[in-house]
Amino acid sequence: MHSRRKRNRYKFTEKKQSKKGIAALVVAILIEIIYIVFLNTAIRTNGGLSMYFGSVGILMLGASIADFVFAVSSLFDEKAFMTFPRLAVFFALITVISWGGTYVVGFII
Repeated sequence: MHSRRKRNRYKFTEKKQSKKGIAALVVAILIEIIYIVFLNTAIRTNGGLSMYFGSVGILMLGASIADFVFAVSSLFDEKAFMTFPRLAVFFALITVISWGGTYVVGFII
């Protein structure tokens, strides 16, 4: 008696990993590492950093917003798997919240 085997065990697809999603994820992680370094430096100096650190911080806030837009645009690639674009959007949102939240708190205090 023949056991029924499923012939099509593998699904072949034309989808590939999203290069835009991977790039956005790597940039978001790098921006968050820079944020942690800046935060650590600010804590060690009791908030006495120079204006140059502030200008680089504003640049990083702009870069995190641009990375978030780039990550969201990677979601619309129909011929790619969505794992990396979704991770990129998540981490880019974390970076925007980190940098933006720091500046909001800085203006309030």
